[in-house]
Amino acid sequence: MFSHHLVNPFDSERFSNDNFDKFSSIHIERLTAGVPPNGSALYGVPVQNIFNTMITDTQACYNIWKTTAATKATENSAKEGMTISVDDAISDMKEFISFKEGVIADRFHPGTPTYEEFFPNGKSEYSHATKKNAEILFKRFITILDNNKASFDEIMLTEANDKYNAYASFRKDQLQTMSKVNADMTDSDDKRYKLSSQLFKNLLTLLLINAEEPDKAANYFDESMFKKKGKKDEPPTPPQA
Repeated sequence: MFSHHLVNPFDSERFSNDNFDKFSSIHIERLTAGVPPNGSALYGVPVQNIFNTMITDTQACYNIWKTTAATKATENSAKEGMTISVDDAISDMKEFISFKEGVIADRFHPGTPTYEEFFPNGKSEYSHATKKNAEILFKRFITILDNNKASFDEIMLTEANDKYNAYASFRKDQLQTMSKVNADMTDSDDKRYKLSSQLFKNLLTLLLINAEEPDKAANYFDESMFKKKGKKDEPPTPPQA
């Protein structure tokens, strides 16, 4: 019967980071404003000292979590920027190959062995390229172009390499950023869990201090965060005739 009292209510996905931030900062403010005067004690320890310790420990956990959360947000923005750069580079390479298909067809008519080397599965194989196969397809195209460079303007090979290298560079940066984001997410989640555990300790401590009037412990938390907004029942849509 006591098990539901042992679950940390603050370690919940119902809180977005913004709401968790607001909830935690309000709690710290209320603790600071509610430090009792000297006189009362819990197990021989002045309650004022207990409050000061709660405030110090909670503020420390909060500051550390905020720092990691900010880092995660920055890395997420960088990841989005890298994703756009990679997508643009892939589109650029697709357009280049599509445009140069006509040049290749002029030198090697469709159906000839060399043309089939460039487009073994048709032009659509390049136009449908994704991040999963773009590296292989673009590298293959450049290799075949290099093998037949005597039949084309040397600028064509240079331009192809430049576009491929731009893609490869953006893709490398994207993968590195994604790895960093994943590490930052884990770190931020860990720091958030530690803050939620501190909030739970504070709740239990406040309940001990106010054991004879446990409702007073709620005064140090914004309970509105736990209340779900009700939805009005809507009449069912009548069936279509």
